Amino acid sequence: MEVKLRIIGAGGHGILLAGNIIGTAATVYSNKYATMVIAYSPAQRGGWSRADVVVSDEPVDFPIFDNPDVLVATTQETYDLEIASVRSGGLVVYEEDTVKPTSRGDVTQLGIPAFRTAIKVGFRMSANMVILGFLTELLKILPHESMKSAIRARVKRRVDVNLQAYDEGVRLAKGVQL
Repeated sequence: MEVKLRIIGAGGHGILLAGNIIGTAATVYSNKYATMVIAYSPAQRGGWSRADVVVSDEPVDFPIFDNPDVLVATTQETYDLEIASVRSGGLVVYEEDTVKPTSRGDVTQLGIPAFRTAIKVGFRMSANMVILGFLTELLKILPHESMKSAIRARVKRRVDVNLQAYDEGVRLAKGVQL
């Protein structure tokens, strides 16, 4: 099993932290292999950031990829930038309050109210944790306890609220069929 995930959004959306948590959950807490390659726009304010993460049962030979299995986008700009790159049969998860998806019949597209859910939990900056819970429940490539351990290890503040946001993401994914 190998999954290539591309998580992209505005700077400040916790994109790189989300990628780091997935990698930590895989390598430290789940006995899997993972790599992460990051990129970000040169803009000092209002730019995007991207985390390309590969999670695998085998050592990862090459961490760079063009066609992700899974794309997560939190802004319209980043969605528009990357939607064409998703492999046929792939999954696109987008922030439903900030992205208006385009038609692409060969991929599954799911909207998630990550920002709204994070605000309801009490910490808007935990939207990335909502997304992680949602992805983990849908993809089932890593155990929830591994993800929660990685959150505890990597998140520096408001850990309890971030864990609650993660659980809300899991709840949002319950019953969603891929």
